[in-house]
Amino acid sequence: MHADEQLTSPVVTQQQSLTVMTRVVVLVMLIAVSSATATRAQFVGCPLIDQITLQACKVLEKLFYDTDGYNWRNVRGWLRTNQPCDWYGITCRSSQWPRDIIHIDLSGNNLTGTLPGDLAFLEELQSIRIDNSGPGIRLRKLTGQIPTTLGDLEHLEVLTLGNNAFTGTIPAELGNLSNLRELSLEANELEGPIPERLGQLLQLQRLDLGGNSLGGPIPDTLRNLTRLEYLNLRQNIFTGVLPVWLGDLNKLRFFDASENQLSGRIPEELANLDALLWLSLADNNLEGSLSLATATFAAGINNCYLQGNRLCIPNAPPYANLDQVCSLYRNNTCKACEGPNCDSLESIYANTGGATWIRNNGWLASSQPCHWDGVSCVDERITHLILPNNGMTGTLPASLSSIKSLQVLDLSGNDIQGPVPAEYAALTSLDTLNLSDNKLTGALPHQVAILGAQLSNCNLSNNAGICVPDSPEYVALDTDPICHLQLRGDCLGNDLVAISELKAVPGERSIQLTWSITSSSSKITFFVEETQPQPKTIGQVQVASEAQTNFTYTVEDLEPGRYSFQIRQVTANGAYRITGPVTVELYNEGLVTEKVYPNPFSTEAVLQFTSGTYGSIDIALYDLLGRRIQTLFSGTPPLHQSTRIKIKSDGLSAGTYIVRSHIEDRPASSQRIVFVRD
Repeated sequence: MHADEQLTSPVVTQQQSLTVMTRVVVLVMLIAVSSATATRAQFVGCPLIDQITLQACKVLEKLFYDTDGYNWRNVRGWLRTNQPCDWYGITCRSSQWPRDIIHIDLSGNNLTGTLPGDLAFLEELQSIRIDNSGPGIRLRKLTGQIPTTLGDLEHLEVLTLGNNAFTGTIPAELGNLSNLRELSLEANELEGPIPERLGQLLQLQRLDLGGNSLGGPIPDTLRNLTRLEYLNLRQNIFTGVLPVWLGDLNKLRFFDASENQLSGRIPEELANLDALLWLSLADNNLEGSLSLATATFAAGINNCYLQGNRLCIPNAPPYANLDQVCSLYRNNTCKACEGPNCDSLESIYANTGGATWIRNNGWLASSQPCHWDGVSCVDERITHLILPNNGMTGTLPASLSSIKSLQVLDLSGNDIQGPVPAEYAALTSLDTLNLSDNKLTGALPHQVAILGAQLSNCNLSNNAGICVPDSPEYVALDTDPICHLQLRGDCLGNDLVAISELKAVPGERSIQLTWSITSSSSKITFFVEETQPQPKTIGQVQVASEAQTNFTYTVEDLEPGRYSFQIRQVTANGAYRITGPVTVELYNEGLVTEKVYPNPFSTEAVLQFTSGTYGSIDIALYDLLGRRIQTLFSGTPPLHQSTRIKIKSDGLSAGTYIVRSHIEDRPASSQRIVFVRD
């Protein structure tokens, strides 16, 4: 090597090194920039896409850009690979190229912007699911109108666009989707009526339109959706009445039309929905009396909400437990049947244990007494009351005499006690009176005897304690027997006395019976009889002197339970009269919280409890953290007697609370209650 070459070679090497280093730095910078923008720069472009057609790729690309795809929660594969069938939320049909996109599921993926109508070019689509619900995406919603072109997707079976901010009306074109099984548009900002063309969706099983501003009446065309299992119309502004054809949707399992402006009555036809598990008609303007058929149906549903209307809930036994299974607060109680005839029928129902009759369909529960068991009418006037062998107990009410049109009264073969009311003489249209085979007592009132002597058919036989006195006014009727009763000189009632104020006071495993009489007779013996739980005579009291008017008998060694007693007075000649029964509950030792009503409550609730042991009781309201909020009761309540206290909502926040009770500082019971604000 020459000397000059040796001198210049190092210089060349340094220049080359500098050039290489410069190039490396530039390359590193380019790599860094490329890496920083990879999500935007790596898209291979639709012309290079594999698996699907160029047009299908363009649709997906537009969907990505129109809905701010770079901020989706999951962008796996999107605009990065050339295999879109593997992109997040995309499903293709397995077939030869080109593959058809059949499912798009981007629910909960943080989409915002507008939904492109170009989706209609994906002609084989079977489902679109873009429900934007989920944590952290409340403010990121799809907006604008639902594209009308979606109605061209003839293979579409599922369209779910809930929890977005779509505006405008529901496109009528969606009614063209003849294969649609699910349409969910809940929680948007849609308005206007439900398009009548949705009634063409004969395969529809789920229709969810809740949480919008849709209005107008529920269109009759929806009656065609006989496959419907889920119908949600809640939180809209629908008006008009509930259609009776809803009862024809016999596959319906869920129906919610709460928080609308629906009015009128609840149609009885809803009782035909045997498959229904959820019914909510709360917070509307529904009114009218709740029919027995509807009440019975509602009581059998797992979830039933009727609160916040102007419904009339009859205060009749068939409705007694409805509030235990169906939310009814902010409605009214009423009588289903109004008018004097209804009052008379109500009195015989109440007096003779109507709730336990063998046949009592319709009684007190409908506004049409002519359809009640045993009642017949002509021109809406009651003409027949026929309830033989019907398990009737108690006494005959005098008010039955106000049914002036009554022609036939047959209450035979029951266990009715007491006298025949003298007021029955006012039944001037009566042709047949049959009160035989009961336990009626006392002398037949003269006015009734006059009527009975004139009737075509009158039978009061086989009532061991009733008779017709052999006195001048009865003899003057020139009829013997009267109503199958012979005139008797020793007619019951000559030696009998009137018993008043029969009371039963519970003690610890004992019940004290007390009664009094207005006048005394040494010819009378009082027999104490238990009628419940087991009919039997348990003792007797002999009148000590004619001055004695007050009597006491104590039944001891009793187990907790419900007991009924009656007093039978018997004269020396065997005549007798029986009082009406008195019933009392003997509780277990301790505290029995019977109920809190209403529950939930909005203003105040009532707690009803009974103590079965002596001692100081403390009842207080606690929150779920165990903090004492209110003292509800502190003291010693009457033993075995129901006590009611009010729970005020003052200062309470909406939520769940616990009512806890203590006897002598020992825990006794607890119960949850719910406070809601109006």
